[in-house]
This record gives sequence, C-alpha cells and structure tokens, in this order.
Amino acid sequence: MVKMTKGPADQTAAPQENPAAADVAKSKSEKVVALREHLGLWNRLKRTDPKATKPFQRSGGFRGTQIDPTWRLQQMTEQFGPVGQGWGYEQTEWTVVERMVFVCVKVWYRDPENGTVAWTGPQWGGTELVRRRRDGSEEPNDEAFKMSITDAVGKCLVQLGLAADVHMGQFDDSKYREESEAYFTAKANPDTQPAAVEAFEAQIKAKLDKVADLDALDTLWRSGTATRVREIGLVDKAAQHRITSHFAQKKAEILANERAPGPGREAA
Repeated sequence: MVKMTKGPADQTAAPQENPAAADVAKSKSEKVVALREHLGLWNRLKRTDPKATKPFQRSGGFRGTQIDPTWRLQQMTEQFGPVGQGWGYEQTEWTVVERMVFVCVKVWYRDPENGTVAWTGPQWGGTELVRRRRDGSEEPNDEAFKMSITDAVGKCLVQLGLAADVHMGQFDDSKYREESEAYFTAKANPDTQPAAVEAFEAQIKAKLDKVADLDALDTLWRSGTATRVREIGLVDKAAQHRITSHFAQKKAEILANERAPGPGREAA
C-alpha cells in the first residue's frame, strides 16, 4: 500500500496573524475608551435646560443667551454633592479698575468614586461698581462683588462642560432646543429616575420569562413598554439599550425553538 502524503500544493497554510495590525487595532480601541472617559463629565454637564435660559441684548446689538446662575449651582450639586463638600470655589485675587471690580476664582470638585479633588483653571469676572437709574443718575452697585464672583464661577464651570451647548451655539438651533426641552421633561419624570428604571427593567425581565411566542412578545412591547423605553432613552441610553436587548434576546430564543426539531420531527 502506498501511503499518500499531501504535497505543498495540497497543504493549506494557517493564516498568519499580523502583530502590527493587532497593535494598531488595540491602540484605536484604547483611544476610543480613553476619549469616552475624558468626555464623560463634559457630556453629563453640557446640555442646558431651556427653562433656565433667557435671551439678552447688549448695547451695540450683541445678542446672547443668559443662563440662570442658580441652575448652574443645582447641576453641580446634582453631579458632585453639596457645595463645600463635593465641590466649591476659591477667590484668589480681586482688583478695581476704572470703576469696575474684577474677581479671580477657581472651582474645585471631588471625584464621587475615588474622592480625588481637581481644580479648574482660574477665571476672571467683572462688574461695574455703579449702575444707572432710569432718570440717568448713578447709584452704587452693592452687588458688584457678588456678580463678579458669579460671572467668574460660571466661566470656570464651562471648562468642565456645564452649559457648553449654549457657548457652542447649539441653542441657535430651534430643533436642538426642542430636544433639550424633551430631555429635561423626561429627566424630571418620576418614571425615568434610576430606581424607577431599575424596577421597570426587572419587571420586564420577569414578564419576558413567561413569553412563549412572538405574538405574546409583540403584545408586551406594544402594551406601553415601547413608549416607556423611549422616555427612558431620553435620559439613559444605556438602560434603553439593555431593555431592548432583552427583547431581542427573547425573540432570538423563540425563533431558535421554532426551528429546532421537536418530538417526532426530523431535522432538515
């Protein structure tokens, strides 16, 4: 008996892994992850509630959007905790130049996960020391120092991303403002709060366990679930993705069971 062996033409070489290509792919993946981490705080703070804004016009025709200072404090407190504990600011310098008071401020904030304290860069705020009455006469502006500090703190918070959409001109787009209104309306909805979303997701998983066919799956989705998931998605994309993934997984299981040979059935 002649033993047959494969010649070079019959042999299939195993694909060779390209170390350089693998390193490039890994590097790109790491950069994407790092970018998401770097922009994490910025993205959480950047959207502004239209209800906390109002348009203004200065002499010379300049138009802009004014942001409620108290709303900015609320957003920082929501993100880091009470002022003085989770975040705060420090006045570093002040000066008076040509009837204006200027104050320099730095903002600090504490990382909720590891407690590390970080600082923004310093920013100056300025306000006139006198203001005009309606009759044209002048009076001292007793809130000049406070207004300068408020101005400086607001500029510092922009460095973290707070209300960045206003400063980037996105509020000039009426469609964007409508999206922001929907976002903050949903955010204030008790049904989209983290605890409520967690409970809703648990309920959906329990109901999906009892679903046996596609008709029942469709009924569950149309029975208010789709609307609730859309509302959740306005404020929590990750939760929205998890819930829709539960439905997709259940659908795949049902289809797999339908294709599988049952008792007395032959596999195709």
